[in-house]
Formats: sequence, structure tokens, C-alpha cells
Amino acid sequence: MDIHHFLWFGSVMASLKSFLFGCAPFLGTTGAALYERQRALVNLGVLETTAGRGPGSGVPFTAENFAAILISLLAAESLSKVDEYVVDLCNAQPEGTLPLNEYRRLWESLGKPTFMSDFGRVLAGQQTVWKPFKGLVEAVRVTRPWRGQIVLGAPRRPLCYFPDDSDKFMVAKSISVTTEIEEEMLSKLIVFTKGALSQAAAEDDE
Repeated sequence: MDIHHFLWFGSVMASLKSFLFGCAPFLGTTGAALYERQRALVNLGVLETTAGRGPGSGVPFTAENFAAILISLLAAESLSKVDEYVVDLCNAQPEGTLPLNEYRRLWESLGKPTFMSDFGRVLAGQQTVWKPFKGLVEAVRVTRPWRGQIVLGAPRRPLCYFPDDSDKFMVAKSISVTTEIEEEMLSKLIVFTKGALSQAAAEDDE
């Protein structure tokens, strides 16, 4: 499957729902299952809808919104577990080594990046806002429910994102479950997302 699979969506490509139905088979699930996760994330306040009916309404397709769906897949094995833990991971802030006041000023000056927003940039083929890098991203992973990571390649090192109230040392103190989108799958998701974004942009220009 490649980006040409999505060409038949036409003018409704701006809808996240349409994109999810297109990529669901590749992710080993159904469009309906992904759409239910979308609805859950809307109810939890992670995703925002555009008012109205028909094309252009609902949740818009953006790389960041797609990142939220993928985070929910990593963090919650079933729809019933899409809860505040998933919200916290989407909104998790990047780890920093600066004193708190300096960290806060830097974080705010960069637009308050989160795990979801930086993951969205990766899906769009861009550098993360937090600690920009050159090269490939090898993986994106979640350690439930405390941490998100964007793993950079050569040398392999993770950017870590923690919810505000998490114990950053909890992972080392207990048995944890880590789920990961590995490099091959991630590279395909990036190609799909970039292609769909380009198609949507081209239709907007028409």
C-alpha cells in the first residue's frame, strides 16, 4: 500500500476520519475502531472538532491529530482504556535539564511543545521543536502510563516526555509495559502522512 491508496478520498481528505479509514488496514485494525478512538479523544478534549455538517466539518486531518490517535494505540490496548492517562501522555512535556524557571521560559518560547505536537512534526517529516535534530527517527514509544519517547538514530538516543504529575523514576521502580512503532512502520506512516498533507494542500489551492 502507498499514498496512491488515498487518492480516491478527494475533497474529504481534510477529514481525520477519512484518513483513518484509509490507513486502518495497514495498521491492522478497522476504520470504525480508529474512529471510535477519535470520538473518545474528542470527548476527552484532546481533539477539537470543526462545527457544521458534511465535508470540512468534524476533526480536521493534521499530522498532530493523527499523532494523538497513534499515541492512543500505543498507550491503550482497547477503547475502554482510552482515558485520562492517554490525555496526559498526549500533553506530556519534554524532559529538560535546565533549572525550572529557565526550562519554563525555553518551553514557552518554543510554543509549549508536547509529545503529541513533536510526534506530529515527525509524521509530517519535520524536526521536533524540542532539541531539533538531523537524521532519522528510529522509533516512537510509550511506557505505560508514565512516559513517551521519540527515539533518534545515530547515535540512538531518546527524547523523553513526561506528564506534569508523573514520577519520572517510577519506570525504574516497577514492572512496566512499553509499546513501540518501529522504524519500518514509522517510515511508512511518515510517507502516508506527508502524502496526504500534500494532497490536502493541493486541493486547498484549487
